[in-house]
Amino acid sequence: MGVNIPGSIVFGLFSFALCHSLACATAGDDSETWVYFGTHGDYIYNARFNLQDGSFSTLQKAAKVVRPTWFVQDPSGHHLYSVSEVGNNGDVNGQVVAFSMDHESGALTELNRVESGGSGPTNMVYGHNSLVVANYGGGQVAVVPLSADGRVQPVSSVLADFGTGPSPRQTQAHAHSITLVKNTHDLLVPDLGADRVFMYRLNDKPEQLTQGATPFVQMEPGTGPRGIEFLKDGRHGFLLSELSAQVRCLTWQPESKTLRYGDSVDTFPPGFTGPKSASSMKIGANEKFLYVADRSTDTLVVYRIERGGCLEPIQRISSGGQYPWELSMAPGGHWLVVANLKSDNVTSFKIDNQSGKLAPSGFEAQIPEPVFAHFARVGKD
Repeated sequence: MGVNIPGSIVFGLFSFALCHSLACATAGDDSETWVYFGTHGDYIYNARFNLQDGSFSTLQKAAKVVRPTWFVQDPSGHHLYSVSEVGNNGDVNGQVVAFSMDHESGALTELNRVESGGSGPTNMVYGHNSLVVANYGGGQVAVVPLSADGRVQPVSSVLADFGTGPSPRQTQAHAHSITLVKNTHDLLVPDLGADRVFMYRLNDKPEQLTQGATPFVQMEPGTGPRGIEFLKDGRHGFLLSELSAQVRCLTWQPESKTLRYGDSVDTFPPGFTGPKSASSMKIGANEKFLYVADRSTDTLVVYRIERGGCLEPIQRISSGGQYPWELSMAPGGHWLVVANLKSDNVTSFKIDNQSGKLAPSGFEAQIPEPVFAHFARVGKD
């Protein structure tokens, strides 16, 4: 169902970010932070992000990885892990690459790499001393153990999703993302190809996957589930469907270890008849608003989170580029960063935490085929 939202705010002329050089940035400077960019190309890029005005420093190549489309850090903050998303057609296995991080210089030093346990790794989460990887190409979900020095070890466990859907993109299972349910060992895997959310359990000694008490929850045919975001309570959240371009409210039920679906909203505007595609969502820091990228119209949609009535759309605004792929929230929750794949740029938006609305900063970073932005976190030993 669509709701008529006032017209888009035209994204203004961008300035290529020159305001802060790397020389003036220090690890202790809380006005700036390192951000690492994933791409469909051959490199991880990084820059300093200014938390005051939303600008980016001069871009640099941080590491060479083929299709580094997703990153996670370990709790210590000393290591960054990247997928190498090759094999989406199922012909070869992808990889997971381990790096040590220098928070002063932003440098990444490769430690080692291993196969991802399937083809086309597109997403992963940090588990209990391991990484759990969603392999889109073949629908495999795999566990990659971590050694004490942060290196990745050969895959210890693999389970495979199954199922098909009515879309030409749904001829087999395609595990798209992984969510670790708060304070549990339960994993939720939205599968775009099967129109299902699969449920697994991660056992940590040894690192093995088992099927959940409920193996999967079925979605409507052709919706193509892509990702899940939970509120801080770990029970209430949202499921984004790529192919139908919808967000559905959901509730995790810990007693039965399953999901209950609620109402849904469209990410495309009323009357839109073109191909539909939604790609990413992030919950605002105060949990009052949800931000969603709609690739159908190259826009961002802001929803007010209504405790009793799911979601109310309040703004639609240009993403500042073409084909917004992934949204990222900067530390502090005051900035939203958007990777626009087809226009080769990353844009930033100021978040008004009172109204929830977005305003373009006027700054961008020019990056070949960007799909992800990860803000470096300094953890605790």
